Amino acid sequence: MDFSNTSLGLDIWTFLVIFLVFVVVSLLIRKPRNLPPGPWGWPLLGYLPQLAVSRVPTYEALSELGLRYGPVCSFYLTNQLVVVLQDFDVIKKALALHQLSGRPTFEICQKSLPGHGVVSASGKEWEELRRFSVTTLRSLGMAKSSYEKQISTEAQCLMEEIRKIGGRKFDLRCAMESATANVVCSVLFGKRFEYTDERFIELLQISDDIIEIAGAGGVLEFIPMFSKLTFLPIVKRQIEVNNRLMAFIKDILEDHDTGYEPGSSRDYIDAFYNEMRQKESQGLPTYLNTNSLYYTIAGLFSAGAGTSASTLRWAILYMVAYTEIQKRVQDELENIVGRDRLPQLSDKPKLPYTQAVLSEIQRVGCIAPLSIPHRCLEDTAVSGYHIPKGALIVPNLWQVCYDDTEWTNPREFKPERFLDEEGNFRARDHFVPFGIGRRVCLGENLAKMELFIFFTFLLHQFTFESPEGATGVSFEPKGGITLGPVPYKIRAIPRA
Repeated sequence: MDFSNTSLGLDIWTFLVIFLVFVVVSLLIRKPRNLPPGPWGWPLLGYLPQLAVSRVPTYEALSELGLRYGPVCSFYLTNQLVVVLQDFDVIKKALALHQLSGRPTFEICQKSLPGHGVVSASGKEWEELRRFSVTTLRSLGMAKSSYEKQISTEAQCLMEEIRKIGGRKFDLRCAMESATANVVCSVLFGKRFEYTDERFIELLQISDDIIEIAGAGGVLEFIPMFSKLTFLPIVKRQIEVNNRLMAFIKDILEDHDTGYEPGSSRDYIDAFYNEMRQKESQGLPTYLNTNSLYYTIAGLFSAGAGTSASTLRWAILYMVAYTEIQKRVQDELENIVGRDRLPQLSDKPKLPYTQAVLSEIQRVGCIAPLSIPHRCLEDTAVSGYHIPKGALIVPNLWQVCYDDTEWTNPREFKPERFLDEEGNFRARDHFVPFGIGRRVCLGENLAKMELFIFFTFLLHQFTFESPEGATGVSFEPKGGITLGPVPYKIRAIPRA
């Protein structure tokens, strides 16, 4: 059919001309001068199709872009500019800038409850919430050895659960997640849960769902147009999970209110209420409100519980695979701690090999490969490139952990990387398991205590083995916003 001689033909040609003009104009508009280099993208969709069909995980795909375009590269996802930082020195300098300390709006979460917490807030709101949180967590003992007793008690509860299994094969995941979650619950809620508590099991399931969904959706969470597509299964499911989480926190706060006494500080919630009500009574402006408390609890719990559990599950998996390393850790514990008591934080400086093993586990496990994206608050420059306001900033921490210019044979598990020539533990600048810059993990000190105590308690009391008949160990991570090992089964043999 000759479309040029019909009104339909005119409509089609008109549409094509308009579409081509739109594409050209959008490309011109979307390529400001001196943006970081990057790959081409499709009209309307940007680089999204290429990422969606990539045969490797997103963090590895971004590392490949770094090899082609350099340590700072960029692309569009629909109309959202994304800037990826690939190099340690670049990331360190960039994330120290106030201009890059913002967070993107968690668009889908806002459908459950408007507001932000300390993890998701930006600007003055974030500064107040972080200042309060740092002060409160320090006063609760999170940065001191005084919190050691609570962590040690929970570690012993975990070991008791393992002893009940009697050396049979089992999956450590549920017990480990329960134990690490209880550490965070003690700080936030002032209580721990029995591992069989139905509400607690529901909380752990919600946490797992959030990690899985966030990994599946990736940065789509931060792109406004996708949050409006509520008919998409991934968006519908995320809204449903967020609603369940907020309902759980509401129940916790209602229970907590029954025992609250103004001025008391049993836990983080008490301290938040005290600060909020004091400022309200004095007529002082504040970002502390009920909604910000909801989101702060959600953020601190999700960031604290799941990451520690995943790290410890990696730790046990590596000990099963590298039995000689497990034996060497146990020998070091035997020499320093002995058999008459359990390890203590004060033993840590005398256990350099144990520290090195834990550090190498965190490096190869790389729990948060892309961290949480930042948002550019105002026009700035990074490594000579223009970064416009509103750009999404993604630090590729996986590339830092696997940079072969810093780590020889980075895919090899080698604790000696963290030992000097005399066998003393040595810190490494490129070792950043808790992030870097102005938004470094709030719970870093708690997590360090928790990982050391749980790991040393477990290896002091048990030897971990593969079940009889098991064929090899898989280090393939389970996808999600954080990387944990795929489910595995082991045997825990009590040590005499």
